[in-house]
Amino acid sequence: MLFFPPCKINIGLQILRRRQDGFHDLELSFFPLPDFCDILEITPAEENAFVCTGIDLPGNPDDNLVVRARNLLQQASQGRCRPCLIHLHKCIPSGAGLGGGSSDAAYTLAGLNQLFELGFPHEELAALAESLGSDCPFFLKSVPCIGEGKGEKLTELHTGIGKTFEAVVVIPNFPISTAEAYRGCIPDESRPALHTLFGEDYRNWKHGLTNDFEKTLFPLHPVLADIKEELYAHGAFYASLSGSGSAVFGLFEKDTDRKPYGFSERYLIRRSRIEVV
Repeated sequence: MLFFPPCKINIGLQILRRRQDGFHDLELSFFPLPDFCDILEITPAEENAFVCTGIDLPGNPDDNLVVRARNLLQQASQGRCRPCLIHLHKCIPSGAGLGGGSSDAAYTLAGLNQLFELGFPHEELAALAESLGSDCPFFLKSVPCIGEGKGEKLTELHTGIGKTFEAVVVIPNFPISTAEAYRGCIPDESRPALHTLFGEDYRNWKHGLTNDFEKTLFPLHPVLADIKEELYAHGAFYASLSGSGSAVFGLFEKDTDRKPYGFSERYLIRRSRIEVV
């Protein structure tokens, strides 16, 4: 079976408070980008195997979220999830704040559930996904959502806009770790809720919606601020850092012409439609 795990962007990310468990309570939005995805193939096999091609990933392959998701579901299914060969072709860079690894893991859970007819309901798959990463449950839904808690408490987002925009994602040639992003962040729970901010005209989002990680990461990596300004200069109605990584995206009206962007060739640039319902 063949699957296409998409990446996501966060339009608005607010760090509200630090929790006693060391994590932070967040309020953020998730939007899937269906045209920017990895490729995941799962086939029954005599024994478990994992192959990864495309963009090189650091670390031990046994620690890949796809392998961890497979192992987790095989354990939870008590042997009903049979051995398989998983081939992951990576197109979404890691450390970019696009959730590629989490998407791969979620699609592995859902794909194995479908392939071997395991019968796990959505709620049980979501609980397994959450144990792999706070944003993993979102990719089991892959519709616009507001995330709360660590990002795992999801509410479908309906803005009433009902438009399709173009997202231009610019990814520099360096990753950013979650630890680096959170270092120095200052929680603030005094701001309006995202539901309220999304109720504004989308052309005014740039005046209210923010990603709190920009406050700490832009001074450390000034090129990120430069990319954001470049996207605005080329007509984006909203531009922002995505998540806690290095990717910066701009949102454009559907009929925006595709001028050459003034970014260095070392940046990876991807486009996707984005549905804002």
